[in-house]
Amino acid sequence: MCGRYKRKGDKQKIAEAFYVNRGLGEVDFDEDNDCAPGSIQPVVLMSQEGERNLNVMRWGFRLPDRFLFNTRSEDVIKANFWKTKFEENRCIIPASSFFEWQDTKRAPKPKYEVTVSDREVFGMAGVWAPWKNPKTDQWEKTFSIFTSEANSVMKPIHDRQPVVLEPRDFREWLVTSERPPIHLLRIWPDEEMTVTSVNERLAATEPMMKSLFD
Repeated sequence: MCGRYKRKGDKQKIAEAFYVNRGLGEVDFDEDNDCAPGSIQPVVLMSQEGERNLNVMRWGFRLPDRFLFNTRSEDVIKANFWKTKFEENRCIIPASSFFEWQDTKRAPKPKYEVTVSDREVFGMAGVWAPWKNPKTDQWEKTFSIFTSEANSVMKPIHDRQPVVLEPRDFREWLVTSERPPIHLLRIWPDEEMTVTSVNERLAATEPMMKSLFD
């Protein structure tokens, strides 16, 4: 699972990390140490001209009965809701680390920060879809982060983790093809992930989501 993540680096640094060559003049954002569901975040897409484009989107799909900010990688071949989006609307979400809370009976729940070895900025696999904001009556792009089963490093904390992409796989992930890259929805290796205790109380996400979307 991924309920919060951190994103270091300015616009230019992220553009360099993901080989972006379009959209830089159209977006602006700062570093964010607490990227939360419902917030607006930078996302990397492939343009129709075949160039990588930097855009901003709202994190999370708002459905009539639920709010989805994570997508199980196993669902892309099972559910029609995800199938078309996965085939056509893949994206990459820049991050520097992500946070997870261990589900224990004691309060506050232990909080952990997870980093990827030797990566100041890494890319999480995502999928996006349009959403009409009832507050503004305007269409927005929203995204969800793919998750896989947890590796042995994460399992003591949570049974899910974000899907992280290798830089060599960025292009294959972004380009629309007849055979969508399901094979890239893999579990990140144990030895390339570091977990550090943060010992911070879990932030209440549900009230914030309601205030943003209701």
